[in-house]
Amino acid sequence: MSFNEAILLILKTIFCYVFLFGVLKIMGKRELGEISTFDVVVFLVISELFSLSLNHVNTSLLYTVLPIAVIVILQVITAFISLKNKKIRNFMEGKASYIIVDGKINQEELKKNRYSLTDLCLQLRQKEIQSISEVAFALLEGNGSLSIIKKSEQKLKFPEPLIEDGLLNKTCLNYLKFSLEDVYKEIAKANYKSIDEIYYMEANLDNTFLIIPKEKFNNVNSIKN
Repeated sequence: MSFNEAILLILKTIFCYVFLFGVLKIMGKRELGEISTFDVVVFLVISELFSLSLNHVNTSLLYTVLPIAVIVILQVITAFISLKNKKIRNFMEGKASYIIVDGKINQEELKKNRYSLTDLCLQLRQKEIQSISEVAFALLEGNGSLSIIKKSEQKLKFPEPLIEDGLLNKTCLNYLKFSLEDVYKEIAKANYKSIDEIYYMEANLDNTFLIIPKEKFNNVNSIKN
């Protein structure tokens, strides 16, 4: 490698470092455990493009920057759409699977996610749980991690919100054995008329409901039955 090639490689490395830092800032902050499959694919493609650029010193950086810019734009657009559409978000980032509910194993979900009973028992032992009967909920998250809620630590009737950004969670609704009328009755107690007005609603074990309205509405209420 000549002196000029070495200087060019150093400059390209510095540029790639600064550019990658900017790209990650644009894509948003996430902990490593929260990275979705789609994010992993994006990171791998970006990594490979940078690798090709640095391995070929005389290749123009435009061949690297342009594809990465397109990928980042697509990722930002996809993230925006995912925020607005729960079905797309579940498809892109994965949906939580309930492996244990009320101390009972959901065998169909285990098979569906190719998650063995050995893996489940290992995760329980690592969290110092001796028996499945101690578990209120065990969720296999979209990123592959297992979240466990002990019965002794349970505060909510269901781990997911009943309403999320104006959308009714049917899984939660079915588990609570609520009807649509029941939901409207509760939000009416908090002086709201429509589910569209609610940003977040959770059902507590003590039969209270935490209701947080969207920004254009004003108050936060915890309503008792």
